[in-house]
Amino acid sequence: MATTSRNLWHLGFANLVRARGPSNVAVQLDVPLTVEPQRADVLLLRKADAPHEAGDARVLRGLWPLLGTDTVLEYKSPARSAFRRGDLLRLWGYGVQHHVAQIERLSGYRALTLVLVVASITRTLVRELAEMDWVLVPLGGGYGRIDGAVYTTYLVVTDEVAEAEQDDFLRIFSHRPVLSPEARRWLQQWVRPEEGTMQDVEELEGYDEMLQKLLDSLPVERRLVGLTPEERLAGLAPEERLAGLAPEERLAGLSPAHQLLALSDEALRGFPDEHLRSLPAEVQDAIRKRIGRPER
Repeated sequence: MATTSRNLWHLGFANLVRARGPSNVAVQLDVPLTVEPQRADVLLLRKADAPHEAGDARVLRGLWPLLGTDTVLEYKSPARSAFRRGDLLRLWGYGVQHHVAQIERLSGYRALTLVLVVASITRTLVRELAEMDWVLVPLGGGYGRIDGAVYTTYLVVTDEVAEAEQDDFLRIFSHRPVLSPEARRWLQQWVRPEEGTMQDVEELEGYDEMLQKLLDSLPVERRLVGLTPEERLAGLAPEERLAGLAPEERLAGLSPAHQLLALSDEALRGFPDEHLRSLPAEVQDAIRKRIGRPER
């Protein structure tokens, strides 16, 4: 449940479920459950008399047969520390709120399912399960059931499900690399949408991480297209910039001090300390590291 601005990871994941989930389940996004500004990441409503099966689902295929009439789903992105202490208990609390709000419609507590989606199982999650005396029962393929929480609660680990179901789209929402061009294009539409389709995407929380995911999915040669030689070398240490260059290329554009790094270690050992101390700090440090001469 998000209590602040929408997160691009959440928005993308919810739309992946909407686009690739079974047609017999309606997917509602950003759903208010109370008067207070608390919103479910995703609310799944099984259509009346629909069978409990995956049907034509193309994502999370092992999950759909497990769900009840209503499902409150909480999604945690692969960003570091996405799952925080209290998040599992908070999901349970959101389930109670939804049950109260829909108590006349739901046939009982078994009609409500809770789902927590994480990229991986963290120590914080394991600790929270222990604190609540809840037990995680592995179901295989990246799915698990959490016993002891009254409502039927399932855990989905996208790192594992993406591999078990060979789902490159779900890899976007895991720590796994994106492999297929189709999934890469799907990710690109979220990071770089067409003009007029989504506004202020770059202002959403999670934008930088999702952009990095897209960049990591590109072949090296694609990432370097359009970059000048100087831009390709930006961020590298002086000695790293020289690696692999022809002798005449090594000196191009370098200051006289940085050109010294093109010399052999034997030549650099002949420099007196007084001369080394006159050099820029990064050049001096690089030379001292190469020749094994600490500053006195």
